Order: sequence, then structure tokens, then C-alpha cells
Amino acid sequence: MPEAPRVSPPDTTPPACWLPHWAIWLGERPALFYPVLALLALLLYFPGQMEVPPLDRDEPRFAQASKQMVETGNYIEIAFQDEPRLKKPIGIYWLQSASAGLLAPDSPTALWAYRLPSYLAIVLSVLLTAGIGRTLFKGPVGAAGAALFAIAILPGVEAHLAKTDAVLLMLILAGQWAIAKAWMSAHPGTARGQVRTGPWTASAFWLAIGAGVLVKGPVILMICGLTAVALAIWRRSGRWLLALRPAWGVPLALAVIIPWFVAIHIATDGAFWQEAVGRDFLAKIDAGQERHGGPPGYYLLAIWVTFWPAAALLGFAALGAWRGRAAPAVQFCLAWIVPSWLVFEAVATKLPHYVMPAYPALALLAAYMLVRAGQRPKRPWVAHLVRLPVWVAVVVAALLAVGMIAGPPFLSRDFIVGSLAAAAAFAAMAYALWRYGQKAYVAPFPLGVAIVAAGLAYWPAYSQVIPGLSHLWVSSRLAHAVVAHTPAQCHQAARLVSAGFAEPSLVFLAGTNTATVGADAVRPLLQADPACTLAAIEARQWPKFEASMAGQPVDVLDTVDGLNYSKGQKVSIKLVRLAG
Repeated sequence: MPEAPRVSPPDTTPPACWLPHWAIWLGERPALFYPVLALLALLLYFPGQMEVPPLDRDEPRFAQASKQMVETGNYIEIAFQDEPRLKKPIGIYWLQSASAGLLAPDSPTALWAYRLPSYLAIVLSVLLTAGIGRTLFKGPVGAAGAALFAIAILPGVEAHLAKTDAVLLMLILAGQWAIAKAWMSAHPGTARGQVRTGPWTASAFWLAIGAGVLVKGPVILMICGLTAVALAIWRRSGRWLLALRPAWGVPLALAVIIPWFVAIHIATDGAFWQEAVGRDFLAKIDAGQERHGGPPGYYLLAIWVTFWPAAALLGFAALGAWRGRAAPAVQFCLAWIVPSWLVFEAVATKLPHYVMPAYPALALLAAYMLVRAGQRPKRPWVAHLVRLPVWVAVVVAALLAVGMIAGPPFLSRDFIVGSLAAAAAFAAMAYALWRYGQKAYVAPFPLGVAIVAAGLAYWPAYSQVIPGLSHLWVSSRLAHAVVAHTPAQCHQAARLVSAGFAEPSLVFLAGTNTATVGADAVRPLLQADPACTLAAIEARQWPKFEASMAGQPVDVLDTVDGLNYSKGQKVSIKLVRLAG
């Protein structure tokens, strides 16, 4: 009798994991990885909080408006000097004014106090990314995705800026976490155990929605709403959204939103709506606002820098999304990324940080592919295409290393030692990514090297290199010169009049009473209080200033040369006071 053919048993071997063993071990222990991620984020984003000067123009506008709230005690109306600032709701100004008023009451220009809400918000965003990942996926995906998001460039930049986007990101992630729990509760057994959605989850969702509207209007509604709608279409049912208790949740969100909107409507006689909705929100859709336009595809180009070094895994994220497209967790990430990304690409006004709320989902998809690696793509061209972003990341790392060496000599008066350290860290990352690109399908992603290299690069970059680019910080140097040349008895009443240089950072640093005027209007302001008033005259305005002085002599106290990067032009500013 012929021997019966042998039947191979089914392959029950789990897919290979392209994460280091330590990352797998840590990522499966939430009691450990949450504190570790928090410490990582706190350390990554701390350098430069006190050293980096205000970055024109948005950051000092927000900080100055918040400073004026503390000065005036008016926490309803928003103003930059005497000009109403009605483009954004009140949320971020309340956070910044509370932080500055409590932590730096005697130092109104302590910018770190205004940046603190953004700093803490990005740290919490890292933890929320891990929480969303743990809700959606089994194993170490959440922890690995949060680590990838934490070391990306753009979150670090936003952690150093006193404006809305970091806090908005945190609130969007809180909303997405609640939606993820509701979504996974409709798919029992697909994530770690049974995901349940209770009243606390629903409360967190609607409070996040209300707070997000108070921070930046309808953006949170668009991103969370598009995610929910896309998932409902995918499932052909929206009943799972009832787990978020909209019957009492919507009134809860409105209770957060309505009081201030009613107050500002009354205070401005309705002008807030015309400015915030008509001139800010709708203007961004129709045309590139404030010269911030861009063609469709803008964000696909920017992401190679803003999401670096995690951008090296974008090809693997796409492959993981394709292979896992039937999994509810992957469907959630795709519903999160695709609709909002298409909207942002279609809107005329474009800034790199607009798509940052999609980065945690991209990081989670990349981590999902690393954890559930499976097999190398059978088609060689697919395998090469998936690996292509790694080579792009190598080039970006090399360019960052070169920039750390080549840039500072042109923008600084002194040699910056930290630029060498940052360049070495970027170069090490370029080498690690290059090595990984050669063995991408058989070796683990160098996550530990990426984390260490990011820390070694970002620390000197934020604490030494960026603050040391003295030619860029014209307002800071000018404000220091004003303090140095103001008599001690005048410090409380000191005033600066500026002609030809009117950046918001100068107002924040030199004082709310700083006047930015034409050169022919300087003389009467100097004569009103000659002992305590100084004037800053940019070189292009000097002939007109001299003519307006009609022979009245002035003393030139200092000269500040630099680059006004907001306008892309060199400036030379003389600080003067009336002679005698």
C-alpha cells in the first residue's frame, strides 16, 4: 500500500516582531511604560523652554494678549495692545494667563510660563497616544507608537510655542480616545480583552469637545466628527456611537462652550463672529491667509521633515494599513487620518502643524507593522517602495547634521559648541537609519537609538543652538538694550517708541505701552517724557526721522543689527533718546 501523503500542520507561529526585545517587554507592561513615556517626553521637550526667545509672529501675539489679561484683569475680551484680538476663542488665553499669573507674577515677560500649557499638553498627548494604541491594539503597539510620535520634530516644536496647537492636539486625542473605546466596544475580542465605555468615558469626550471649541473653534469637531462619520459609513451603522451618551453629552459640551461665547458676543456687540468666522476661519478655506498658501500635496512633502525620524516608517505604516485593513483597529486609524488629511490638503491656507493631529495615528500604524511584521512583500518593487521612506529619512538626517554645522556661523556672532553635539547626534541617526534600510525586513527598528539620538540632538539644539542664533533675535537684543539704558527711576514708566520695526515679540518683551509708529511721529512721543522714553529707529526710517527732529539732537545709545526673519530682510536699528 502506498504511504499516505503527509499533511503539514497549520502554521501557528506568531508573526515576527520588528521591535527590540526591551521595547516588547516594556510595551506589554502599562504600569511601567506610562511613567517611562511621561519621563521621556518631559526630558525631550524641556530644553529651550526658558532659552528660546519668542518666535514671531503668532507666539508673541498669544503671549502678549494673555499678559494683558493679567495686567488688566479682563478675562473676557482678548486684545493685543489696543487692538481687539478676536480670531480665536478664549481657551488658550485662560490657560496662559493662569500659568503666568500663578507661576511668574513678578516676571511678565517670563515666556516659559506662557509656554507651560503647550509643554504639558504635548506630554499628555504622548500618553494619550499610548492609551489610544492600547485601546485599539494588543501588545506593545501603543507604547511603541507613542515613542515614535514623541521623538518626531513637530511635536517638539509645538511644545516650545505658546499658542493653541499643542493644547488642541491634546483635546483632540482625548476625544479620539473616547471614540476608539466606543468603536472597539462594538468589536469585542479584537483588542486586549473587552473594551467598555462608561459614563466617565462619555463625559471625557464631551468635555474635550467643549474645551476644544473654546481653544480653536470647530477644528476638533471636524477631526473627531469625520472620524466618527467615516467609521459609521464603514460599519454601515452609527449605533455604536450611542455609547458616548449624546443625549446628555451634547448639553454638557454646550454648557462648557456657551457662557463665554455669549459674554464675548455682548462685549463686542457681535463683532467676534464677523472676525473669527468671516475673516479667520472662512478666509483660510477660500484663500491662503497671511501668505500661507500651498498646493494640494503640501503636507505630503512637509511630513518628511515634520514627522522625522518616525517618517522613516511611513512605508511600513502604509503596508500595515493595507494588510490589516479588515481589522477594526486599523480601520479606526484610517478613518482618523484620511478624511481630515484630505480636508487640510483642500483648504487654501496651509501650515505644517495643521495635520499634526493625524501624526499619532500614523505612528500607531507604523508601530502596528513593527509588532505584526509578518512576511516581506513578495513583489520586489513593493518591498523597495516600502523601504524608500527610510532612505528619505537618512537624507533628512544628513541635512539636519549639515545644517547644525553650516547654519550657525551665518546667524550667530559666537561659535556655538552645542551645534557640534547636535550635528553628531543627527549624523548617528543617519547612520542607524542607513543600516536599518539595508536590513529592514530582518532586523528590528533601532527604536532605542532613535530615542537616544533624538534626545542628544534636541537638547543642544533647543538649549544652545536656536537661542544662540543671535542675528534672528532682534527683539530680544533690542529689549535688553532698552533695559540697560533706562534709568533705574524710570523702569516702571519706561516706554519704547519704534519706527520701522513692529514685530509682536518687541511689544511682548519691551512692554504693552510700546508704540510702533512712523518716523515722523516719534518726536512728540520722545518730548512727552524725555527721561523715560527711548526710540528705536530702523535704518530705512532714519532719514525721515532726522528730518522730523528739525535739528533737535539725540544721543545714539546702541545699535542692533540682525535679520527680521518674518519679512526676510536685514535690519539695523539705532536706540536713541533726546540729548541733554
